[in-house]
Amino acid sequence: MKTNGEKPARTIGAELLFLTLCAAGCGIPDVEREPKLAALAEKLDTIETVQLADQSRSEPVTIEEATRSLTAEVAGPNEPRQAVQLSLDQVRAAALANNLDLKVQLIEPAIAQQTVDVERARFESVFFGSGRYTRNDLDDGGAFSSRSYEAGVSTPLHTGGEITASLPVTNAGGVTEAAASVSVVQSLLRGAGTRVNLYSIQIAGYQRDSVDAFTKLQAIYILGGADIAYWQLYAAHKQLAVSREQYKMAQNQLKYARDKVAAGSAAKIEIVYAEAGLSSRLDAVISNETTVRDFERDLKRIMNRADMPLSSPIDINTVTDPDPRGLDLDPEVLVEAALRNRMELAELEFRLAIGDIDIALARNNLLPLLTLEYAYAAGGQAGDVGGAFEDVVRRPLNDHQVGLSGSIPLGNRAAEARLRRARLGKIQDEVSRDRQEQRIRQEVYEAVDSLEQGWRRILAAEQGVITAERNYQVEQLQFQLGRTTSTEVLRAASSLAEAQSRKIQSLAAYEIAQVLLARATGTLLGRSQIRLQPTVLEGK
Repeated sequence: MKTNGEKPARTIGAELLFLTLCAAGCGIPDVEREPKLAALAEKLDTIETVQLADQSRSEPVTIEEATRSLTAEVAGPNEPRQAVQLSLDQVRAAALANNLDLKVQLIEPAIAQQTVDVERARFESVFFGSGRYTRNDLDDGGAFSSRSYEAGVSTPLHTGGEITASLPVTNAGGVTEAAASVSVVQSLLRGAGTRVNLYSIQIAGYQRDSVDAFTKLQAIYILGGADIAYWQLYAAHKQLAVSREQYKMAQNQLKYARDKVAAGSAAKIEIVYAEAGLSSRLDAVISNETTVRDFERDLKRIMNRADMPLSSPIDINTVTDPDPRGLDLDPEVLVEAALRNRMELAELEFRLAIGDIDIALARNNLLPLLTLEYAYAAGGQAGDVGGAFEDVVRRPLNDHQVGLSGSIPLGNRAAEARLRRARLGKIQDEVSRDRQEQRIRQEVYEAVDSLEQGWRRILAAEQGVITAERNYQVEQLQFQLGRTTSTEVLRAASSLAEAQSRKIQSLAAYEIAQVLLARATGTLLGRSQIRLQPTVLEGK
């Protein structure tokens, strides 16, 4: 009989079932975005517009207003700016310490190492525990309840099996049963053996080594890029100096033309020719100034120095000058060095090693699945937990179980296809290695030819400057004597500028060619060895 206010167990169970069904039928709740991300999401379907004139920090000026001040500005450097003197070694050091692209790459080895640690953790022991309460309602209105608990440790084996030790306890009807059990499950064919079960760690290790190789490859490109950016800025500075000198020469020519016209020894058309030449030189100065700013900004990005952010109005003056030397290089020696040092080949070697493991695993998967199981339990029974475990120690009820189970796929076509796929992948990687070796050889040969060509261009440019200077001086003298025109003088000045530009470009190109040849052999220019330090994550 039930008292007032009590509900029968069946009614309670029905109510719980009803509540469970109601909860299961509830709709999916909305997920609230973080305020910052919600603000970003609101902008995704709208394209904003801008009027650049409204962004100007001062009143926009017209062409006529700006032209009056432009001529004086480009004749020499604009308003004085802060400048810093940088050598090539300083640029290399800053890039190694601060470059963000390099920092991104140096995180990759740390990530790859975590993958290795994850695979090693597969063989860690696991503690487990559980508790359960069961209640069964009887037809006569009564109920039967039981409680069960279990705690133990499970350890994966390097041989492909697992050993589990546990202490299960059950209490039902005032009787407590306890046991100490040990079970072992071991594969005998497929997945059996230490070598097969350690393959995953081996693969993760090779993948980490492959990441290290790629990181080194990227570091060579990034640090070599610092050298290239330095020499590009060097050439841009020299080219700007040439264009400014040409502008001054054109100004002088205009002055000579006006003087001669005033003296009556030349026609007024000479002033027109001289003014046209001055205008073209002005455009060259403006263009070269922009080029210098672009290369300065690129070098600032590569160095990423805190005292020289991208927006800083700091000029960078290069103090390391080219030092070209005629070299007699043996391409075959350089090719052999490249085949030893290039990280692309190292990556492929690690990939080939992983391919061998994939083939071995695929062959192992052809075997039938055969599993041996053994379990032993020493049990005891008493009115309480302590008594039950005392029985386990003093008067155990021993229970032994041995089992053997197996399965064989009919046809085994999936495993055979995986083996063929692994073998084809290995063949593809071998062909890729041969192709990469061929490309490396070609790259080294071309880099050597480029360096030799660069040396010859330097020699030719040197002679070209000497000839152009002599020709300009002759034309200028002829003009003063009234035997030629301003057009011829300006043409000679342009030829001199072109010769000087060719010399500047040939010097910078030769230095860059050395960088590219070093890169082709998997090295960097310099005398000090560079060690890369992967990023270390502090704490857990």
